[in-house]
Amino acid sequence: MRFQIPQFIETEVKLVGPFTLKQFIWIASGAGIDYLLFLTLKGGIWFWVLAIPISTIALALAFLKIDDEPLLNYIVYFINYSLRTKKYMFRKDNDKII
Repeated sequence: MRFQIPQFIETEVKLVGPFTLKQFIWIASGAGIDYLLFLTLKGGIWFWVLAIPISTIALALAFLKIDDEPLLNYIVYFINYSLRTKKYMFRKDNDKII
């Protein structure tokens, strides 16, 4: 009996056009926040001051990968490193200087 071996198990399925579901959620959330800012600030200068960084962060979270790891993983690593206590171990050498 022949068994079919799964291939390309590390690639995510493109669900919404050329985007994966995670990418689409990040882009849609950034666009939604920008839209709410547009309605609230009436498209003034403060809208652009706030919308450009929000859009940049949303696009970076959707597409930026560092060493094949998503940016969100690095943010979680940074938060865990910053909030957890660090344990420093001191080991005294047994070598005596004569």
